[in-house]
Amino acid sequence: MHYSREIPREDWADYLALLSNLSRTRRVRVDVGNSNSDEQPLSQSLPLMDIRLSEEDGLPGRIEVTVGRPGEEITYRLLGPERIRADENESGDLQCLALQDEGPIRMLVFFEPSEVFLECVSVHSA
Repeated sequence: MHYSREIPREDWADYLALLSNLSRTRRVRVDVGNSNSDEQPLSQSLPLMDIRLSEEDGLPGRIEVTVGRPGEEITYRLLGPERIRADENESGDLQCLALQDEGPIRMLVFFEPSEVFLECVSVHSA
């Protein structure tokens, strides 16, 4: 079972900064798609380095997701974001972050289970 919640626009910068800080080095996979086609993988499972909202005066905002390792970074950008939705499991562990632009494009950031979640599952299943 999982829970889905939309992140209010006024909370985006703080939410993404906190997520970036707490999830740094957690492995993620980035997919992109639109309402007319299935998602296509952009990256294999790589460590998350940073995720942030970037806004400049007079320009549409963008969300930047950087994955990889120092010196081998890949940054994906979603221009003109309109919605952010977080899908979490019953323990509150983030499974997917769905980023939607003003058109049909969406970026999905899939989070591999965290070490804390894996430890909790192994303790409860033993």
